[in-house]
Amino acid sequence: MSIAEWKKVEFQQFAQEFGTDLIIKNAPPLLYPKKDIEHEAYNSLIAFFLVAASLCIYTSISLFLMEFYFNVISFIIIILVLASLDLILLFNYIKSKVYIKPIECWIEIYNYSDVYCLSYYPVFTGKSLPNKAKDIIYKLYRQEVLKTKIDITQIELYLKISKNNFNNHENLGFFFPYGKGKHFRDENINRNSWQYFPFEQSLNENFIAIANWDHQFEWRLDLNSDFDKLNEYSPWIIKKWNVENIKPLTEDYKKKLRWNLRCLDSAPKLKPWKGDLVDQTYENEDAYKDLEIIEDAIEKIMGKGVELNNLKDLEQELLKFKIYFRDLQF
Repeated sequence: MSIAEWKKVEFQQFAQEFGTDLIIKNAPPLLYPKKDIEHEAYNSLIAFFLVAASLCIYTSISLFLMEFYFNVISFIIIILVLASLDLILLFNYIKSKVYIKPIECWIEIYNYSDVYCLSYYPVFTGKSLPNKAKDIIYKLYRQEVLKTKIDITQIELYLKISKNNFNNHENLGFFFPYGKGKHFRDENINRNSWQYFPFEQSLNENFIAIANWDHQFEWRLDLNSDFDKLNEYSPWIIKKWNVENIKPLTEDYKKKLRWNLRCLDSAPKLKPWKGDLVDQTYENEDAYKDLEIIEDAIEKIMGKGVELNNLKDLEQELLKFKIYFRDLQF
């Protein structure tokens, strides 16, 4: 007796059998907010704290040695130079705001009997955590460990394709991390809150919308009922996919992306051989892998039970985090 399981289908093989239009036309458009932003020049922030520390140390030493030697002109010049440099670094960080937006969509394809799973991976330019201090640490983690700042999300589309007539297919439904009911910057989200929706849910321009900072999803109709979120983060922009920005995701490229360190499970989450898809659930054991690594770094560098809320809470520790992530072994 054969074991029921999903089998991966190569993109070119699927395209030859069914064409690429099926992939492109079913790629879900995304509704995303223009006001989702992040600071890009976080290295300037690290340098700012280092220069500020140098300024404090120099001032303290100069005042301590005042009785033995003190040159007013040199003291003023050095103070002005360091202070000016610090202001430039801080200004560069504050002004380095960039919009977070979807840029392209990758795809993997799986098959079981006459059921196919098109696993779409919308790729965003970045991610910004609600906690400002942890956001900086997270950016250092992305830079030193993941080697890229992009954020990869996942939406699965299940469909049936007739074995006798390849032109005859039935879209069954979408499965994705559902973030309805949370404020966009709410830190307490459930990354395991995946939910299945029949394909009919997407009709009448009921686009899939970004639900929160972690790039979970909800529906446009959900968003319409949340006036505060809809208004606060307007305007909302529709991102549609085409042949230029939909790309097959290969195993070789996943290695370059350090896929094993990401909170993603490539295999289809639902199992059609176990009954109706709408009744099935999913739990991702690695859903909080990145946040757990960050919390572990905070505990090792700053101590157990330390709460971080603002950038000033990090003070001189940013360089330590950068070194910690750089030397981290997996």
